Amino acid sequence: GVNAAMDPSTGGNPTLLRDGGANGAAYVANTGGGASYSTLLVAYGDRLDQPMTFDPAAGVSATSSVSDYAASSIGWFEGVRQQASTASDAKEALASRSAEALSNATGVNVDQEMSLLLDLEHTYQASARMMKTVDDMLTALLNAVG
Repeated sequence: GVNAAMDPSTGGNPTLLRDGGANGAAYVANTGGGASYSTLLVAYGDRLDQPMTFDPAAGVSATSSVSDYAASSIGWFEGVRQQASTASDAKEALASRSAEALSNATGVNVDQEMSLLLDLEHTYQASARMMKTVDDMLTALLNAVG
């Protein structure tokens, strides 16, 4: 998350990112308040390219720059996504083949039966709405007469 001292939505001042001072007045680097002051911002950018130590349990290089770590993480995520996609395709093919085998063995077409079941459900819903409408009409009629 964003440091609350710099987050304008929580009352923070985003210029602290450029000027320093999020941890108090002793840490202000841009003492003159110059709008073109960029030393801290450049230092932040340079810091992204310096080696840092990361938890080896992440499965990516334990020592690398933040930029390299991000690139490695993206590559790792893409590999995981590809494996999941391949597994999903295999399971989908297995389900399709199983449904086809069941249909051939039992003479029952599962897709057709599901379609009929949905038609039955929609018919029931329509009938229920019709009964509710008739009930409302009868109630209104009885209230008008009585």
